[in-house]
Amino acid sequence: MKLVQHHRKIIAVAMALTLFSIIMLQLAGCGGSSAKTTVPATTTSQVALGNQTTTTTTTTTAANVAVSNSDGSVTISVPAGWNTNDLSLYPGAVVGIANDANSEYLIITKKPKTDVGANSTINDYMNLVKSVFAAVLTNPVWGSTSNVTIGGCSGLSAQLTGTRISDGSNMVYYVNAVASKDYYYNICGYTTSAMAAANQAQLETIIKSFKETN
Repeated sequence: MKLVQHHRKIIAVAMALTLFSIIMLQLAGCGGSSAKTTVPATTTSQVALGNQTTTTTTTTTAANVAVSNSDGSVTISVPAGWNTNDLSLYPGAVVGIANDANSEYLIITKKPKTDVGANSTINDYMNLVKSVFAAVLTNPVWGSTSNVTIGGCSGLSAQLTGTRISDGSNMVYYVNAVASKDYYYNICGYTTSAMAAANQAQLETIIKSFKETN
């Protein structure tokens, strides 16, 4: 009788130890196929969430700011964080903005129509713009000219490449010569040739935000 009770105690202890071991293994994440499935699934979900967060941060457009010239007659929308008062880019500019970190720049020039000629046309003004670039670039190459309307002002648009005489940089310019009732404007975004593919879309978006306010 005592021997049977002794065996029963041994079996009970063994079962208790086995149950304890199973519980500890489960808590450690090593207890069977369900645990192995759960851990990778959770990790994958976290990675996907991380990628989604990064993508959202990267693609979300930063808040823009409106930039005006000194008399408030023209405005343009620029990404926050850009230098919005860099008139040193061109002495005749009424607006000059720059993102030096990414080699992105834009200027706006303004000229009364009467200064170009009493019966001048947008073609006359575009020729004047080209003569200015001829003085600051080595071997300027103009692409085809197309019609454009920006902020209600119609005109001509063309891409220009050339080497800047002042520092030897190879540049790409997005020239937009447009006319309002009384003025001609050149809304010109530009960047280095090396950064043109990356920067063209944003520069063109900024250009299209131009408006004459009075």
